Amino acid sequence: MAVTVFARYPGLSPQLYDEVVATLDLDASPPIGAILHLVGEAQDGLQVTEIWRTEQAFQAFQDRFLQALQFRGYLALPTVEVGALHNLFAVEMETIERMGAVSLPATYAGAAL
Repeated sequence: MAVTVFARYPGLSPQLYDEVVATLDLDASPPIGAILHLVGEAQDGLQVTEIWRTEQAFQAFQDRFLQALQFRGYLALPTVEVGALHNLFAVEMETIERMGAVSLPATYAGAAL
């Protein structure tokens, strides 16, 4: 069953997040079971919203992501809420494509947002 994940990473800067994501090589090796990943800045760090095929797929990637953060000195633990996905509605998928939304590793490789 697909799940939604809401995670808040206190004190995590966009710069450190970008560095960690770039090292995970997600374009060449996307996490199995990932459907959607959104990151926004919050008052005290970053807020991540995701959709995964299963909670087990999320947990496998979460462990990998936390290890990469810890390797770079980020030791705080995120608050995470996981629940069953009830609905996914994307009204303007064409707008997202026109925005040139690309993953961060692709951006590092020279693609522009």
